[in-house]
Amino acid sequence: MKKAVDNAYTDFGSQIIPASIESLRVSAYVFDDYWEDIGTVHSFYDANIGLASINPDFNLYLENAPIFSNRRDLAPSKINYSTISTSLAAEGSIITNANISNSIVGIRTIIESGANLDGVVCMGADYYETPADRERNAAAGKANIGIGRCCIIKKAIIDKNARIGENCRIGIDAIPRVDGDYAEYSIRDGIIVITKDAVLAPGP
Repeated sequence: MKKAVDNAYTDFGSQIIPASIESLRVSAYVFDDYWEDIGTVHSFYDANIGLASINPDFNLYLENAPIFSNRRDLAPSKINYSTISTSLAAEGSIITNANISNSIVGIRTIIESGANLDGVVCMGADYYETPADRERNAAAGKANIGIGRCCIIKKAIIDKNARIGENCRIGIDAIPRVDGDYAEYSIRDGIIVITKDAVLAPGP
């Protein structure tokens, strides 16, 4: 294995395995359990959203095969007056008066009052902002890290430390979405990806 990955290749299926077959002794193993290739944005999105379904293909809660994550020593997620269905919320999140369905809420995600998320993968944040940080943001007209008040977001991936201003509307209109890179977001396979550290101005 060490020899197989000691190169500049980045993909097992299309690069590392074919190169290994040519130069190393390779054997096949029939694996009949859960497996997903998340080499595209769409497959990454589907695999994550699938974890939150009622009967996921990959069950995180099996007694005989528990899944453990990195220890982060964060506080439990805090849910204030919200409606959440078929979703997962990681530790350290604060969700207030929101409606969330078919979504993943990553660590330290702050979701403000009136937000509506459907089919959203939030990667979370690397840190919390202090009250002083928030005051400076307000003075500069800059959104706080997280999802602002009254946002409506559908079928999107929000990368870490993104700042979504209040009243933003993302992915709610049924229009064709052309793949490409734009100012604060990208579109891949028809899925909107809000890039890391992006700052989205408040909506109208």
